[in-house]
Amino acid sequence: MSYDKIVNAAPFFNPLGTQDLSGRPPVREPVAIPTHCPKVYTFAQKGPVGKPTLAVGAGRSVLFGEKSFDVRSPYATHATVYANAFNQEGNACMYERVVPADAGPEANLLLSLDVLPTTVDDYERNSDGSIKLNGTGQPIVVGTPIPGFKVKWVVSYINTVVGMDDFGAATITAGDQVDGATTSQRYPVMQFKAGVGADYNNCGIRLWAPASANGVPFDKRIMSREKVYPIRAAVIRRDTKLNTSKVVSTIFGEQSILTTLKPDVLNPLTDGRMSVDQIFVDAYQEITDTRYVPQYGDFSEIKVYHNNLQTLLTMFYAAEKAYNDAAAPSANIKTDFPSAPGIVAGDEWLFNILSGVSSEAYPYHTFQLVTGGGSVRLSENTNIYASGSTDGTMTEANFNAIVASRVAEYLDPNSMIHNTALNVESILYDSGFDLDTKYALCGFISNRKDTFVNLSTYEAGGQTLTASEDNSLAIALRTRLQMYPESDYFGTAVMRGMVMGRSARIRSSQYTKRVSPLYEVAVKSARYMGASNGRWKAGKEFDGAPGSILDYLYDVSVPYTPVSVRNRDWDAGLNWVQSYDMKSNFFPALKTVYNDDTSVLNSYFTALIICEVNKVCERAWRYFSGNSKLTNAQLANRMDEFIRNAVSGRFDDRVIIEPETFYTAGDEQRGYSWSTRVKVYANNMRTVMTSFVQAYRMSDYAPTN
Repeated sequence: MSYDKIVNAAPFFNPLGTQDLSGRPPVREPVAIPTHCPKVYTFAQKGPVGKPTLAVGAGRSVLFGEKSFDVRSPYATHATVYANAFNQEGNACMYERVVPADAGPEANLLLSLDVLPTTVDDYERNSDGSIKLNGTGQPIVVGTPIPGFKVKWVVSYINTVVGMDDFGAATITAGDQVDGATTSQRYPVMQFKAGVGADYNNCGIRLWAPASANGVPFDKRIMSREKVYPIRAAVIRRDTKLNTSKVVSTIFGEQSILTTLKPDVLNPLTDGRMSVDQIFVDAYQEITDTRYVPQYGDFSEIKVYHNNLQTLLTMFYAAEKAYNDAAAPSANIKTDFPSAPGIVAGDEWLFNILSGVSSEAYPYHTFQLVTGGGSVRLSENTNIYASGSTDGTMTEANFNAIVASRVAEYLDPNSMIHNTALNVESILYDSGFDLDTKYALCGFISNRKDTFVNLSTYEAGGQTLTASEDNSLAIALRTRLQMYPESDYFGTAVMRGMVMGRSARIRSSQYTKRVSPLYEVAVKSARYMGASNGRWKAGKEFDGAPGSILDYLYDVSVPYTPVSVRNRDWDAGLNWVQSYDMKSNFFPALKTVYNDDTSVLNSYFTALIICEVNKVCERAWRYFSGNSKLTNAQLANRMDEFIRNAVSGRFDDRVIIEPETFYTAGDEQRGYSWSTRVKVYANNMRTVMTSFVQAYRMSDYAPTN
């Protein structure tokens, strides 16, 4: 207790400290999500697999690699050109990396120590403890060989999918060093797992043990307080074109981390965790705290074989300490072990197993690193790369099949994909999938009421369809969409879907294949509705000229649709492109598959507004759910205010939105539920014009003032 009670009039000063009245309730800004937020499936150079992530701008290249969005790269698909269109307009998307079944396994590396118990030469030392050399530059041997170890670090890889199931389960095997009847043993020490894809074969590590050298001191406080020899670790990446490597910065912008092989060590200087298996992966990534932008590291898992390390360090320390205890004072021994004679349990972790020298750069006597036979020297300049992964067979056919299987997740009502707080996508584009995948895409709208699917009759790499073939396929797609009515409660037919016919080419593009006119819709939707503040941009609408005129496409497969065919296409739910003038084409309408021409629900724009209203309503529920303070009237008022504020000024004055929260008899009886209806007033889409001409005599003309 920081104060004293007043018990009588005895004089004393009673300071109570400071009361803070300046604070305010925390303000939580809503996450910026665009109304038009496409879901994009993509092959990729790197990045998480099967984990949808919101990205835009340079952030998506950092996450998935620049090559992923080069339409001429092996990772390119018909979806890539759409992804680039969204990105060029600054439209954030939910990206999900997919990989072929034959991709992988994860790139990996296993660092082992090959140990041969034998006798080794001992060498004469200089006054600073370094090894003395003769006139030809060779070390000067003293006495007879002493008991010790010849060791070498060896890197290996697990290259099969079955093998990766055994990550962290490597065992001691026979080595390749021999001394008479004695064969070395190879002890697994550390194992690293990276990601799936050939690009991860270009990531690697550097491991080294720091020591005082060239006048640069070595901070020994960790050694003295924790009785462990610290090491440094860094992640590197190589550029295969330039044949150079670059150090990857940690999330704090550092070039390496100070760590230990010893488990459960706390840094005495910071009181933070220090053991390599506890901090290495997290030093380069942040994917668990949703307050921060996700940052994925190259390595996803690390295994340190502590039992093997304990065994090795115990015998290395025992041999070196026994030599130190027996050596004459004139030997200039400068090790890190306490000077008291005998073995001290725990001191074995002071042994520098990486490079075999003390913190004063004093080479050990009984521990000798050998070269050759695939050995590596661990140092600040030694690059060790992961290996063993592949991209798999990245064909359009494989891409179609994978997307079909992934989008089927939307059919599962128990899938995490329905966590709309994290999966914020609102629209999915058929960029040219085959028919089976087109059918699968329809499931995107099956369970959620905040999603819209844009289908096309075009198939990437397929033949150019005739008008009748477009019509036939549109009927098939609309029929499949009708499996997912908008509301079985109200008896409302499917309306959150659109079918686009025809195909065309993109003007001034490195992508030379044909695309659906949906590409034009995609670009203009991103421009009009893709701002992260959720506001539609006035003047960028494209229902009516000049926005409805095609700016990006030419060479339309069917440039004219006769009146009789238009009626058939309209009934089939098919949208088309036709000539605007001698040089231009346009969209005469953008119609959903809703089957009532008198309803506002057959407008593409109104349907997307309704999708967003559904998102707002769920955000309102998340905000007020669990509240036990508000009365019914207060909750109703605040619900309505929340929704009004969330939709105010967002939709380019296209609609009037009026929320109304109320309580049914069931709500009143239960006491824990409420009901909210949101009225959306929208204009009908006008598509039919009747015109005629009346002829008069000039003398009948009466000018009006």
